[in-house]
Amino acid sequence: MRTAVTLVLLAVAVLLQAAVVNRLPLDWGPGPDLVLAAVVAVALTAGPAAAAGCGFAAGLALDALPPAAHELGRGALILCLAAYLLSLFKRNTGAFAGESSSSLPTVVGAVAATAFGVGLGHAFLGLAVGDPRIGLVSAVLNTCVGTLLTALVSPLVTLPLLRVRTAFTDEEFATVQGPTSPEGW
Repeated sequence: MRTAVTLVLLAVAVLLQAAVVNRLPLDWGPGPDLVLAAVVAVALTAGPAAAAGCGFAAGLALDALPPAAHELGRGALILCLAAYLLSLFKRNTGAFAGESSSSLPTVVGAVAATAFGVGLGHAFLGLAVGDPRIGLVSAVLNTCVGTLLTALVSPLVTLPLLRVRTAFTDEEFATVQGPTSPEGW
């Protein structure tokens, strides 16, 4: 149930991002990244492999939907790596454990750090492949503006998805286990 609800909410975030946010005529550059905020919620509540798969699928969906302005796969690679690293950081450090994982400062901080990394990743890959639309000053400015706006919308996207993911568990279905050894494996 948790996976199905997550897939539906991620699909809604991708559609809202592509159909509404990316088409807003903003004078200052990028708008908030709803999909990144949703992927952060998954990364905080899933293992690294599941988080990476979610980031890859969400990024690929955004890359394929218009008005994508870069190569197919760039967003998928960056979101996959960001989700994997955030989930790995959570697992290895014990950060974001317990009730503090859904507190407002923790969520906003995790989203802001991830958004900053994703923005720098987009800029670095754009510069590496010679994208003429990316300059160093505009990349830094767009990264900072995008990080700020994404952090501002994170309570509206990430917190509800975190609560939904913690309310449902994937353990609702009976599992079949094979014979166990005397040692308990």
